[in-house]
Amino acid sequence: MKRIAVLTCALALLGTLAGCGGPKAGDGDLTNDWAMLSAPKVPEPKAGDCWTTTTTSARKLKAGDLIQTPCDMQHVFETTKIGHFTGTVAESSSPPAPSQLTEAWADCDKSAGDYLGAEWQAGRVYVVVSAPTNRQWTGGARFYRCDVGALRTEGGTFAPRHDSMKGGLAADGDLRLGCGTQVGMTTDRWDDITPAKCTDPHDVEYVGSVSSPANEYPTGDKALDAFGKSCEAKMLAYTGMSRSHWASVRALYYGYWIAAARDEWTAGNHTARCYLMLDKRKITRSLKGAGDVVL
Repeated sequence: MKRIAVLTCALALLGTLAGCGGPKAGDGDLTNDWAMLSAPKVPEPKAGDCWTTTTTSARKLKAGDLIQTPCDMQHVFETTKIGHFTGTVAESSSPPAPSQLTEAWADCDKSAGDYLGAEWQAGRVYVVVSAPTNRQWTGGARFYRCDVGALRTEGGTFAPRHDSMKGGLAADGDLRLGCGTQVGMTTDRWDDITPAKCTDPHDVEYVGSVSSPANEYPTGDKALDAFGKSCEAKMLAYTGMSRSHWASVRALYYGYWIAAARDEWTAGNHTARCYLMLDKRKITRSLKGAGDVVL
């Protein structure tokens, strides 16, 4: 490519000389006064870029599934920040493994909150840290991309949109988690939560998020119980209900949703979202600050 570009300039210069009255004196080197072309560089995305995907669920999203698109067109993800790998990670011959993304994850975690107007865990959003592909890495790319995606439901169904997600978790933001209804509930799990207004019949309400200090992905009862106890405390603080009164309320319990798959957990996302849940009944008001209410 460099040779073709230089040759084109040389031919253009020769054409100019041919149109003059005669040759002019020179050093005979037609290229030494031309600046050398810069080395090829992998183009970097930028904050504010938008992306779409044919994948409908966060659970099925894979590297390379996102396609850049104009932000005034339908999109699912928006880039909140571009960061750069440094040190031994940047010196590696291949892109970083999930365990090497902890600093990038912490950066993207903060960036997502700044972009959305509140901690992203409080919204129907999905955060992705994207490292360069093998080909980009070989070409010298050392950037990582922080993206936030809009979700329709807690289960990870994407919600394509035309307007920006920026500020979407502010006080009146359309992405904020609130009340909803259980989907596919069994004795110890549910499949999804469908958003609902708190003034409409619902049986779920978001009460906050917690983060585990554990390095290992939680699979056993002991690790999961730790999330349960933290979410229990969140529920009681949110409602203002005493523990002794809650012991007598059979219809009210808590649930939690771990926001990360195993690789995401390894990278640093140790978040779980906490909910108060009602058993076999629905209400049409929020329980925030309700105190020792009878249910």
